[in-house]
Amino acid sequence: MKPRIGIALGSGGARGLAHLGVLKVLEDGQIPVHAMAGTSMGAVVGAMYAQNPDIGAVTRRFIRFLSSEKFDSLGMKMLMPHTDQQPSFFGHFVQVVAKRIVVNIAQSRTGIIKTERLREAISELIDDGDIQDTQIPFSAVATDLNTGATVHLTSGSIREAVIYSSSIPGFISPHAFDHKIVSDGAVSSPVPVSEVRQMGANFIIAVNVSADRLRPLSEPNIIDILTRSDIIHGIALANLQMQQADIQIHPEVKDAH
Repeated sequence: MKPRIGIALGSGGARGLAHLGVLKVLEDGQIPVHAMAGTSMGAVVGAMYAQNPDIGAVTRRFIRFLSSEKFDSLGMKMLMPHTDQQPSFFGHFVQVVAKRIVVNIAQSRTGIIKTERLREAISELIDDGDIQDTQIPFSAVATDLNTGATVHLTSGSIREAVIYSSSIPGFISPHAFDHKIVSDGAVSSPVPVSEVRQMGANFIIAVNVSADRLRPLSEPNIIDILTRSDIIHGIALANLQMQQADIQIHPEVKDAH
């Protein structure tokens, strides 16, 4: 049977930019990609590449956006850590939430940043169109907060699918979709191996950019404990999903968040 290669790009916040390097290696090696699935930042990178399978162009577009006034104006830099005290993007995110949670509870909000800001960012990176029309078959992965089930997005607006997949709980409000309440795919499927297999791929390359080591806690507070517990859960789930792949790739991201 002729191999159909599928790529599963995992979540990981800013660490997800390591997906660009993995795709470059595959492209340089002339390894064909027949299907892609992505979660959270993996969905952002995956959608960009699926629309335009040219890693040089995708990388340049990302760099332009990250260095633009548009990126600054969106308020997304608050998600980028300023120290190396936390081993994960989520760890930094929880600290951001903790500083604002009293105000947000008082205002009964479901997210710190308005969805429109994320939508503006996605529109800078991903072309308008439907997810089923990409050059490489692609799906984005989200989570139904009502049932805990993974939501496999394979049709409709590609921008909206990526927004659903990358809406970090508590930071970006969840979305009503198909009688579901959907949020970040990393909650249920941090590395979407089974999802890309469902797309017809029979040889899966999975990329996990989650934290690969934990620093010892020193006099932890409640936020530290909650953060560490969530990190451990995410690492365990990602590792479990990685075991289902034919090739596992763990880019060296050191202490990147």
